Amino acid sequence: MTATTARTPEQAPGRNRRGEQGSAFTIALLVLLVLTIAGLALTLMTQTEMRIGANEREANRTFYAADSGINVSTGRTLWLGDSPQAIPPILLNTTQQDQNLSSPPPLTFSDQITVTPLWLLHTEYAYKASINQNQNPKYMNFTYIVNSTATRVGQSGPTASPYTQTMAQRIISAMVAIQPTPESINNFNPPSGLKQ
Repeated sequence: MTATTARTPEQAPGRNRRGEQGSAFTIALLVLLVLTIAGLALTLMTQTEMRIGANEREANRTFYAADSGINVSTGRTLWLGDSPQAIPPILLNTTQQDQNLSSPPPLTFSDQITVTPLWLLHTEYAYKASINQNQNPKYMNFTYIVNSTATRVGQSGPTASPYTQTMAQRIISAMVAIQPTPESINNFNPPSGLKQ
C-alpha cells in the first residue's frame, strides 16, 4: 500500500503560488511602457531629422540662388561689357514656381538676390594664348571680383513691408577670369581699397 498525501489548493499543479499573483500583468505593463517610450523616442528623432532636412534644403536653395547671382553678373559683363552700374535685385517667388500658380498665395517664400557688378582686380597680357601671336591689338586676361548675397524670406499675408521673415542668407564672393579679351575694352575703376 502506498500512502498519498492530500494537496491543498495552493499546492495543486497549475495554480499560482502565494506572492506570484498578478506578476504577469506587471511584466506586461512594463513591456508596454518600454515599447511606448521607444516609439515616442523614434517619433521625436524622425521629427528632428525632418526639421534638419528642411533646414538643409533651405540652406542649399539659398546657396544656389547666390551662386546664380555670380553667373548673372558674369553674363551681364560678357554681354554688355564692363559697367559700374549696380545690378537691380533679383526676386524669385519660389512658392509660386513650386506650386505652378498664376498668382502668389497668401503664404509665400522668395529668394532675393543682390549682386555687385564685376570689379576689375587685375589685368595682364595673355602671353601664352596663341591668339596673341603677331596680333595687334593684343589680347588680355582680366580678373574680376564679384559678391552675391541671397536671402530666403517668407511673407504671410499682406503687410506694409513685402518681406517679413528672413529664413536663410548666404554671401558668396568669387574671382572671375575672362580671357582672352581685346586690349581696347574699357574697364572701369574698382571701388576704393582695391588695387588696379
